[in-house]
Amino acid sequence: MGHLSNQVLGDASGKVGHVVFRVRKGTNIISKVPPKRTKPPTEKELAIREKFGLTGKVARGIYSIAQLKEVWPQMSGKMSVCNEIFQVNYKLLNTLANLGAVSVAPIYGFSVLNPAVTVGASSVHLATDALGVEVGIDTSIEKFAIACGVVILQNPTLESWPKNEVVAFKSMQHNLDLINPVDLTAQLSGTELTKFMGYTTKAAFVCILTLDDNGKAIRYSQTVRSV
Repeated sequence: MGHLSNQVLGDASGKVGHVVFRVRKGTNIISKVPPKRTKPPTEKELAIREKFGLTGKVARGIYSIAQLKEVWPQMSGKMSVCNEIFQVNYKLLNTLANLGAVSVAPIYGFSVLNPAVTVGASSVHLATDALGVEVGIDTSIEKFAIACGVVILQNPTLESWPKNEVVAFKSMQHNLDLINPVDLTAQLSGTELTKFMGYTTKAAFVCILTLDDNGKAIRYSQTVRSV
């Protein structure tokens, strides 16, 4: 495998003869065309493909929510935020039969007490005890709260649909209240609602974001899963 440096014609990609060009983290990589496969994939390989595909859907769902995208750090090098979300969640997810965990915001968020996530007919509801003043929230800056995350969907009602899907959701913003219990509902609509209603098994992963007066995300909670 080689790479191109100081190239004149820009980035190269695709197959040319017996070599393949692709770009990885801003570097042009040259490799031989892999030989054609004759054996069917093993169960382990199929499981890896399934996990990779599911993680990709989860990462894209998280990345589609602007406020969530804001709280994920831009890592060193040329890795995108979406790739960072993918890498973190690839380590946490397991299989469709045993999902494991999802982190819709970076892992070290503030704690919430007695969280309960309920998946309704067309919504996701999050309830927790009062956030309290000990979690470090600065109410002179943080004025609003939202609940947001993703739902992993399985067992479609139509045979032609993918066996799994992921939809993103976000509640309306509410005035930030540290004294009373949290009660936030995200209502799905449009295409996301159509997908949501087309599957019988749903697992929601949600966190709380605090926002400033301009709607910019400031702080995030731990991720909580529906029962």
